[in-house]
Amino acid sequence: MEDENGERGALVLRQEEPLHGRFVVLLSDAYTFEVTETRQGQRLDFRRRTLRERVEVWRRKWGL
Repeated sequence: MEDENGERGALVLRQEEPLHGRFVVLLSDAYTFEVTETRQGQRLDFRRRTLRERVEVWRRKWGL
């Protein structure tokens, strides 16, 4: 999935047996993601954080 600015994306993890282990996705503070359960597995949708969301992250990070 991609918007007109190319700032959205998706990662689909299919449920195939055996599914063991972990994976890592490194994201900048400027991005966030949402997890959706589907019949095939899980879908991670990425998008850019709004300015308000970024300020909230910085406040938590710096204890403000």
